[in-house]
Amino acid sequence: MGASPLPRMGPAELEDKAAALRRLLIDVAHRTGGAYLAQALSGIDMMTAVHYGFADGDAAHPDRPDRDRFLLSPGHYALALYAVLADRGYFDRDLLWTFKDDGSPLELASHRGTVPGVEASGGSLGQVLSVGVGMALHARLRAKAHRVFVFMSDGEQDEGQIWEAAASAAHYRLSNLVAVIDANGFQVDGPTREVMDMEPLGDKYRAFGWDVVECDGNDMTAVAAGLGRLCAPAATRPGMLVGRTVRGKGVSFMEGNPAFHYARLDGSQRDRAVADLSGDTDAV
Repeated sequence: MGASPLPRMGPAELEDKAAALRRLLIDVAHRTGGAYLAQALSGIDMMTAVHYGFADGDAAHPDRPDRDRFLLSPGHYALALYAVLADRGYFDRDLLWTFKDDGSPLELASHRGTVPGVEASGGSLGQVLSVGVGMALHARLRAKAHRVFVFMSDGEQDEGQIWEAAASAAHYRLSNLVAVIDANGFQVDGPTREVMDMEPLGDKYRAFGWDVVECDGNDMTAVAAGLGRLCAPAATRPGMLVGRTVRGKGVSFMEGNPAFHYARLDGSQRDRAVADLSGDTDAV
């Protein structure tokens, strides 16, 4: 485990890190019999940017009171979070190969108290932004300087509790709260626009009083620039990064394919996915 807070990375380093984590996600999903892989692939760029570029944490002291908090709202994105935490040294990397096993702390949906670095239970969609508001308000009232990051999906934006939390965050001007939405356009029942059209998401959060940045959530330069603005010391409002992403990003046969809401990769598919991520377009 690391002995000091992780140093900040620039966009080029963040892009390399996200690429390595994408390959790790493929390997874990293949070896452990499946995962919500397409979602992990769409969100890994923004999750990487937060963890390696902006959030202050220390694997050697995961409960340090002044650490930044990262809260994962869609718990089924757990594999992406586990990959990040293992890479950062919060737990032994070999534990990844026990993902979903009976008795393993690496559950299919992330829960607080299982492994260091998991700060909230995210199995029930739409609730964790409220947790983040509470944590940020607690920090404000006690004059603490740490920041609270909340990672959300676009599918959960049709939950009413999200908007109660959004109103509260703006009312209390929680500039120490930064949220990210992985807007990949899908949820379990189909395209988000068909299930419950919540667009325009950016304008809705602006109307609630948030500072909003909308960008390509798979473009690391754009993501890093957006988070840089929202995390600026001069911020006076809660910040929201709406990242437009491609579900299954980087794997050609998974990109935007609703058949891969939950992905089980056989050997051939695993090889094709690795070839796509390596840029080997001749691979079968």
